[in-house]
Amino acid sequence: MDESVNKEFDSWLRRRLADNVRRLRQEREISQEGLSANCGFHRTYISQIERVRANLTLDNLQRIAEALQVEPSTLLAP
Repeated sequence: MDESVNKEFDSWLRRRLADNVRRLRQEREISQEGLSANCGFHRTYISQIERVRANLTLDNLQRIAEALQVEPSTLLAP
């Protein structure tokens, strides 16, 4: 079996996404609940993303970007 399969996964990209979502949301003075509502998500979903607990789909990435009025790539940028 390939050893790389057994290595612990580094979720650096999800951490970057979490930091960017939090920063942009706070800059726009939107609560987690408000952003969730604007995206059509359950009220706790944004919290899970910001705590790196959720592995979201590209569709949800696009919904968040639209709600924050940014390009999806902005959410993944360093």
